[in-house]
Amino acid sequence: MGDLDQYSRLIGDVYDLSGDPQQWGILLEGVTRFIDGRVGQLAVFSLKQQMKPTWRVWGHDHNDYKTFLYRHATEDPRLSYILSNPGRVICGEDGVDPDQFRASAMFREVVEPMDLEHSLVSYFAQEADVMATICAMRGRAKGPFGAGEKQKLSLVVPHLRRAFEYYALLDEAKAKVGDIAAALDIVDAGIFLVDGDMQVAHMNRAGEAMVKLGDVTVRSGRLTFRDDRASRALSGAVGLAIAAARGEANLPHAEHMEVPRHGDDEGPFRVSLHPLPATEGAARLASRSQVAVVVRAPGRSGADLARRLQTTFRLTPSEAALAAALAVGASLADFAQQRSVALSTARSQLKALYEKTGTNRQGELVARLRESLDLSLV
Repeated sequence: MGDLDQYSRLIGDVYDLSGDPQQWGILLEGVTRFIDGRVGQLAVFSLKQQMKPTWRVWGHDHNDYKTFLYRHATEDPRLSYILSNPGRVICGEDGVDPDQFRASAMFREVVEPMDLEHSLVSYFAQEADVMATICAMRGRAKGPFGAGEKQKLSLVVPHLRRAFEYYALLDEAKAKVGDIAAALDIVDAGIFLVDGDMQVAHMNRAGEAMVKLGDVTVRSGRLTFRDDRASRALSGAVGLAIAAARGEANLPHAEHMEVPRHGDDEGPFRVSLHPLPATEGAARLASRSQVAVVVRAPGRSGADLARRLQTTFRLTPSEAALAAALAVGASLADFAQQRSVALSTARSQLKALYEKTGTNRQGELVARLRESLDLSLV
């Protein structure tokens, strides 16, 4: 099977299997083989052990790997480097000195006996304590993962994020009610299940409320926005998401769209697209639904944004305040004026943000900050 066929089948599995942890082993096999790894792991867990981990491993003994995950994972010297790169695909060992890593007890007692020295990792987090990881590993004989393998996983990760985010919304709701339509109704975000022509098959109560307010509209059964430019952008994005879910197009990122609202003092909607499985299983509300369009109204406080960014990127309080302001669209001059600090001070803090987030330009920085804030898997 060629890479293109393998990728197409894998992306289909992402949307079909991500919602069922019992099927993660099949998904992991596909991801791990695609990037030439030997062992694959998919896990959602709490660093402070406040929640029971949900995880699967492929290519290694389940019990041996369980011992590593429950007893040693938080001791891994690579962890701080992994945590400082949310949403990226990285080689875990790039963040540690090789000699010091091999001299550590963790390496001698866990990594070397399991022959899992090299790792290719991407992680997502909702709060500082909770993380979800997709990881492929292999031993010293095979050598480190290269640029080509990193690029392959980078093609898959945006799809994983979209799939997990949608299923996480459902899981949170289904813990309270059994019926899938009722589950969608207790989610705060507006959820619209549409086909490739933007025809709405179902909307939850939050979505109905948005339609009544007028910024989100349904015209002749099709989902649109009051803003015509946003409607055209949404239609194009839905078409791309459906093609990408079939493996027919690349999905370069999973960044959310911003859609302006009517009120001058109201922040924009954040809109994300989540392709649905070809057969929707228990979530079958309409046979024609292909994409879940999730529309969120701004609701996080500046202090909450700053707290999350401070923990994610290890920022100082002043750096976190600037990061939160930039993430919601403020300019550097606006921030300096609002905080009563010199513009030169704000520029120094901006430089520190570039270094700590691994970015070089303000637009790239803002995208990185927003991506971190939008990750919501658990």
